[in-house]
Amino acid sequence: MKVSRREFGGALAGALGGWGCSSPEPAAGTSGPAAAKRIPIGVESWSVKEMLAADPEGSIAELAEMGYEGIELAHYYNWESLTADRVKKALDANGIGCCSVHLNIKTLEPGELERTIEYNKTIDNSVLILASLPHQETIAGWENLAKRVDELAAKVGEYGMRLGYHNHAGDFEPLEGQVPWEVFFNNTSDRVIHQLDVGNMPQQYQDPVKYLKMYPGRTQSIHVKDRSPEHEQALVGEGVLPFREIFDLCATIGGTEWYIVEYESDAYPGMEAVRRCLENVKKVLG
Repeated sequence: MKVSRREFGGALAGALGGWGCSSPEPAAGTSGPAAAKRIPIGVESWSVKEMLAADPEGSIAELAEMGYEGIELAHYYNWESLTADRVKKALDANGIGCCSVHLNIKTLEPGELERTIEYNKTIDNSVLILASLPHQETIAGWENLAKRVDELAAKVGEYGMRLGYHNHAGDFEPLEGQVPWEVFFNNTSDRVIHQLDVGNMPQQYQDPVKYLKMYPGRTQSIHVKDRSPEHEQALVGEGVLPFREIFDLCATIGGTEWYIVEYESDAYPGMEAVRRCLENVKKVLG
């Protein structure tokens, strides 16, 4: 049975009981979105998770060969092969960095936090992204969760790291007349960054452009994923999202440090999918 990232993260969160890299300077002679700020392109490892787990060195080498400048590791602790030393050696050997990691909130709790910090320091990563959060039935629940995450952000900050949250579609479905994503970020300080997955936003509710403008400077990275009413398995550039406008906002007001390509469908083999998505992103960026 195929398990979605939402189901995977949610299962881990449910067990709780309810509860960097900087961007290079603009290249000479660039135009369009890239002229304001050149933002490197990384890839979310969930797109190729089985291959990465089976052959970390070969997979990282192939991604680097495609032209990816970074990789975001998703739930690395669930694969014994992805040891910190092994990942670090593969990254260094291919001149590729770690954009950030996706993890569960449990990994930041006492007894786990030290291990999380040690792993990420070893691979030279300083950005921790919560892949999902425990489901909340009320706005008060979201407010309390925001307070907890803000406290965790302060804690990891003591180790020179930053903490953020990655959205899913349900984060934008109105609850008690409010939008949970807005409630969450309105009740956290600027130290909690948000990773906007533009393809995970339900079109009937919200537009990614709105949130890039609403929270200037806080979108450390975006997940570059397309959506289409007619084609659920669309590659980046084959759907309806206005990527030129999205990239322009990222490069000017977003505070964005990474574009992170992700493809979750099984319409294409993982490596083929992320290769084609990268080609399409580069076309948009010119």
